[in-house]
Amino acid sequence: MTRPERDAPDNLSRVRTGAVSFTSEDLAGFSAASHDRNPLHLSENYARSTPYGEPVVFGILGVLAALGQLPDRPGRRLQSLSVEFRNPLAVGVSYRIDVSATSSDCETVKLYDATRLMLKATFAFTPGAAGTHPLQVYEMPSIAEASNRTKSDLTPGTRVAGNYSPGEKEFMQLVTRWGLSGKGATSHQIAALMWASFLVGMELPGQRAVFWRLILNFLPELESHSGPFGYEAVVQELDERFDLLYTTGSLSSGHTPGATAKMWAFVRQDSPQPSLNRITDILPPSQQLSGKVALVIGGSRGLGAAITQALASQGCSVAMNYHRSPRDADRVRASFGADSDRITLLQGDAADSQWCATARQTILDRYGKLDLLICNASPPIRPLPFAPERMAQFEEFLAGSLALVTVPMASFLDTLAEQGGWSIVLSSMFVTEPPAEFPHYVTTKSAVEGLARWAALHYPKVRHLIVRPPKLLTDQTNTTLGRQGAMEVEQVAASLVRHICSAPHSLTAEILETFELKQEQPLDRDTCKRPGTDARQPPRDQPIGTS
Repeated sequence: MTRPERDAPDNLSRVRTGAVSFTSEDLAGFSAASHDRNPLHLSENYARSTPYGEPVVFGILGVLAALGQLPDRPGRRLQSLSVEFRNPLAVGVSYRIDVSATSSDCETVKLYDATRLMLKATFAFTPGAAGTHPLQVYEMPSIAEASNRTKSDLTPGTRVAGNYSPGEKEFMQLVTRWGLSGKGATSHQIAALMWASFLVGMELPGQRAVFWRLILNFLPELESHSGPFGYEAVVQELDERFDLLYTTGSLSSGHTPGATAKMWAFVRQDSPQPSLNRITDILPPSQQLSGKVALVIGGSRGLGAAITQALASQGCSVAMNYHRSPRDADRVRASFGADSDRITLLQGDAADSQWCATARQTILDRYGKLDLLICNASPPIRPLPFAPERMAQFEEFLAGSLALVTVPMASFLDTLAEQGGWSIVLSSMFVTEPPAEFPHYVTTKSAVEGLARWAALHYPKVRHLIVRPPKLLTDQTNTTLGRQGAMEVEQVAASLVRHICSAPHSLTAEILETFELKQEQPLDRDTCKRPGTDARQPPRDQPIGTS
């Protein structure tokens, strides 16, 4: 029985270590050389709506960086390689590289983020010259834009074919940048690696791809190809349990194959969008919050968008802050159609005290008051090892995330006190059930809760609420495993607004951590009263009071 591999270096006789990091310029250079233009790696706007929150490093670029760490191999040529892309690589992170050899012709390179295994590549070599035929490079990418194929477009037997050649100038720059000369891999083989990236990132599956595994075998005939290469690939299987696509392909010149590949990639699903219809199914529209004014920090996507919609559905006027997602912000506002004027869009960085001062004046000029502040925004949340070499990233996340709460609270608490309003901060169930891979996130949310408790003592005229949702179905959890057990954001938003409308006043910071799915009778829009209630008794979901 074999033991599962641990995320720690193997204790082998030959182990060498090094370090590598990637820049945005590295990603642009690889894209130009390989013609892989998948926006997950190049577009900040696109990547922001994915589980990664920011552009990720091309997997094959990580493999080339690993290849460059191998010793020179005179008299040997690369015969095959096997790669496991365990976790996405990020720009600006210094990864440790461990190189181990089981024989003179087999080396394994592993990239670690502290103790977390990110990539594993095994290179197998065979005796023979590395090849002297120059690679003839032609500027002719088969396609210029990544295909946006969904799972329904990727049935077994789906086939693509075309011509491939890397970009000449960028190819040579890449070889130099990563020190690939003399490592036993010929220019033809490096081009074949780039083709694998192009095929997965641009065609099968294309834009939705997350590369998971690659097995690439090289035939001696590859070196006789003058280019451009012809390629063909076919879908073998789509595992619906994991959204995992298995594709085989070959690279050839004429009818002579030079390399064969087996490729596995996850097919990402569309990002979940909060639904106003779903919210009103749970929380029927009413005028319970008519005359109230709310500011939602981070309201254009995910839970923030659902909170904005839930508040506005109850008659509240909402100033919705967003930073870099104008399309999403416009979509939230447009969801109310003729009533879209209930939502005012305020673009800017809520961690900037000057922006908050301007926003405060804008809200007072338009509405004359502020009743609710909801702090929901956060930087992208990615796993982060708790290790000395990652303390800079830990502290950066902590500072950036806290500022999105501390600066708005410092700017608006006095204004809220004038109305007896609400200061609401979004925390997480992770403060009570801390996952090992998110120490930075748990620390931040614990600090936010401490600040809310402090504010409850020193701003007694303001009602303070800590919201602890479970794992939510958002961009950040939109993976095969992440979606499992995730709660709809609409359910949390409806529960929050229901609590605002019905909770009695408390002198301490309240905690909302139960989000039951309730179907309620609609309110009379004019009287805000449920059928059958006594007019002398306030309904359970009565409007919030003012001082």
